Amino acid sequence: MLFSLLTLLLLLALLPELALANKFTTIGGGVSGASDEKLKILKQIASYAGLFFILLGTLGLLTRNRFEGFIGMKRKGEKHSPGPYVLIVIGALLSIFFFV
Repeated sequence: MLFSLLTLLLLLALLPELALANKFTTIGGGVSGASDEKLKILKQIASYAGLFFILLGTLGLLTRNRFEGFIGMKRKGEKHSPGPYVLIVIGALLSIFFFV
């Protein structure tokens, strides 16, 4: 009884996927529009995200001794957390993509 129930559940899970397998090749196409427009939008998104990461990393450096649990938190006797530096580097790389 248990075996037949598991087999039935497995078949019900796999049969719809087999029926839809050929439709994925016909969907294709992606987002409509010129590739220059898409690249311009991606550059703007990358620049905004980069500026946000730079701002967040800078705030992490400036407030590392003030707020517990923040990105750059430092306890007495510990070294600085690498988190803010990593955020600033990632933000700089994303912002540079805007100018390329």
